[in-house]
Amino acid sequence: MVKTTHKIILGDALKVLKKIPDNSIDLVFADPPYNMSKKKGLAWKYSKHVTMQENWDIFSKDDFFKFNREWLAECFRVLKHGGSLWISGSFHNIYQMGFIIQQFHPEIKINNSIVWFKPNAQPNITCRFFTESTEHLIWATKNGDGKKWKFNYKWTKDNIEDKLNPKGKQTRNVWSIPLTPKNEKWAGAHPTQKPFELLRRIILSSTHEGDTVLDPFVGSGTTSAVAKYYGRNSIGIELNEKYLDIIKKRLQKEQKTLSGEEPEIVFDKFKD
Repeated sequence: MVKTTHKIILGDALKVLKKIPDNSIDLVFADPPYNMSKKKGLAWKYSKHVTMQENWDIFSKDDFFKFNREWLAECFRVLKHGGSLWISGSFHNIYQMGFIIQQFHPEIKINNSIVWFKPNAQPNITCRFFTESTEHLIWATKNGDGKKWKFNYKWTKDNIEDKLNPKGKQTRNVWSIPLTPKNEKWAGAHPTQKPFELLRRIILSSTHEGDTVLDPFVGSGTTSAVAKYYGRNSIGIELNEKYLDIIKKRLQKEQKTLSGEEPEIVFDKFKD
């Protein structure tokens, strides 16, 4: 395995992305704002679950569309030909992402829409809707220069297994993965931390060892932690300084690399 580098940059994603060179990233994973935060959250007496209440997740309708167009355009610019973009979202934002890609980016191909089914999803507090037990993933690739996208088909057959996907069979576009377990949250609380297993499937299905993975909304650092463990380089961008301590703990202590190599870890603050 090659020695890898993992860089965490504190700053606004749109500003930081503009400094990343064209065609330099093999995979982008983005878990962008859903625009679903409420000024007053709801709580359920049988659970610690509350609705999202984060300032970075509140936009006007027009500002939200403009923001999504801008960060997507930057991510497609930095993505290599044959590289992959994965977007995680809910019905609050995922359809808008698909529309933007299809309407404004003819160079991008949507390969799959993946449904992430959460068998232990939080109950519906209001009892006025069906319980939300899924999130959605768009897998899109940048095609050009005669290069086909990376898809490690055999790896998916041999290494993805859940209640809906028997090992050794073709992996379906519905994945059963529980919510992030408590033993992955030891470094601190983040409202949208993704499970290690979700990023393992994404990164290992569509990159090779030594590739570079970018997460423009890195949050608790799961993308960087998975990339580090499996011998990929990573760049993570985070707007909120309060989450840096979680990321530092996870990158420095949580995981050794699969190969035993000691990676380089860099924390930086963006300067205009």
